[in-house]
Parts: sequence; structure tokens; C-alpha cells
Amino acid sequence: MITKDIIKELEKSFPRELAEEWDNVGLLVGNNKREVKKIQLSLDATEEAIDNAIKNEVDMLITHHPMIFKGIKKIDYSEVLGRKIIKLIENKINLYTLHTNLDSAEEGLNTYLLKELGIYESKIIDENINFKDSGIGRVYKLKEKCSIDEYIYLLKSKLEIENVKFIGNKEKEIKKIAFINGSGMSYWRKVKKLDVDLFITGDIGYHEALDAKESGLNLIDIGHFEGERCFVKLLKTYFEKMNIDVIIYNDGPIFKTY
Repeated sequence: MITKDIIKELEKSFPRELAEEWDNVGLLVGNNKREVKKIQLSLDATEEAIDNAIKNEVDMLITHHPMIFKGIKKIDYSEVLGRKIIKLIENKINLYTLHTNLDSAEEGLNTYLLKELGIYESKIIDENINFKDSGIGRVYKLKEKCSIDEYIYLLKSKLEIENVKFIGNKEKEIKKIAFINGSGMSYWRKVKKLDVDLFITGDIGYHEALDAKESGLNLIDIGHFEGERCFVKLLKTYFEKMNIDVIIYNDGPIFKTY
């Protein structure tokens, strides 16, 4: 299948226009006329992930996080970014990224994660006015109230997470919950206004956590990698329908707990 046709199929479900203004999605390195027989799905285009794609003779590497965010002034093999770009070009591997457009889409990563938790009805936290039923984050209600400990157990088992961080009052029972995969603390004040009992996201910083806690908002940090690594499962189903060979490779998480 030709690269541009693969991209066209993906962007029917995850339009590039859904991405946030600061984001960088789409074909970042490569040739959209190249034939693709094998795809590797990786959360990040690390050098280890690229080396694995080379070893497995992959034609296209698809990541969730963009390898290139800002303008590049030079491509130097002695520097990590330059070396990764050169390796991709020399080995004729296309690099394509689906990031916040995948997060926000109606059947994107937020929706997929909620289904993993058994949630099928939710509302969008920050709606995209140009796309129906799309936007950043989801808010939902449980059928019955439960304890923080019970919900932490559910998160860890359903999302296959070893550890989470909790900030707030653990004695409070919860029913209304907000969820933003990845790094969503820039939305915590908006979430607070929704009168939720719990906000789940990743990459929670100390000062953000302190402010949110003092405002009375309970938080669970599930980790950035941990909350998004399942993007490979979501996308794999699309390529199986296209009859394209798919391999999965992630060399995370970055943070280790001991």
C-alpha cells in the first residue's frame, strides 16, 4: 500500500486539523509515494525504536509523540536528533505521527482508554468546535460511588499500570471523574469547575499538584507513558484491516520505580 493512501485512511478517523496549534503531526520524514509493506508502532521515535525498525526492515514508523517539534537548524550525525533523521532517510523509513489529533478524535485515545475502564458514555472537557464529538479529555460518572483505593485498583488492573501517584483526600468517595491522557494538568482549573470528584492524568508537577490539592481537587497521576502506550493497540486494528504487517516496539517507560 502506498504511504499517502495509508495516511488518507488514518486521517478519515483522526483528521490532522484536530491537532492542537502547538503540535506537529503528519509525515515528518519520508516520501508519501513510498510503498509500505511493514509498519512499526512505537510511542516515541527513540534511537532504539528506529534501530529496531531498521533491523526488522520496516517501511514506516508510526509514533504518537512527534520526534520533531521545533525548527531544525542542522542535521548532524553526531547529535541524537540528526542521527535519527539520517538513519530514517538512509534506510528509507517513513516517520508519521498521530498525536493530539489521535487523543481528541471521537474514536481516539481518550475514548479507547475509557472503554478499557468499562466506560461507554462521557462528555468532552474541551470540545473542538470544528469536529463533532471530538476534543481534549472526557468526564464521566460511575454507576455507583466507590473509594479512591477501589478505583486505583481498577486503573492499575485494567490499564496494566504498576504504580500511580495520588494527591488529595483519600477518604472521599468518588463518582464523577475527569480523564485526560498524557499531560493534562493545564486543564485542571477547567476540570475543577466541572465539580468532579477525581481528575486522572499524567505528568503532574509539584506546584500544580499543590494548587489543585488546596482547591479541593483529588488527582491521580497514572504516568505519561503508562496512559498512552495503548495507542499501539488502537492503531494495530486499522492496519490489520489494510492487510499490512505490523510490529510493536516500545522502549519505555522513561521513569523507573524501585
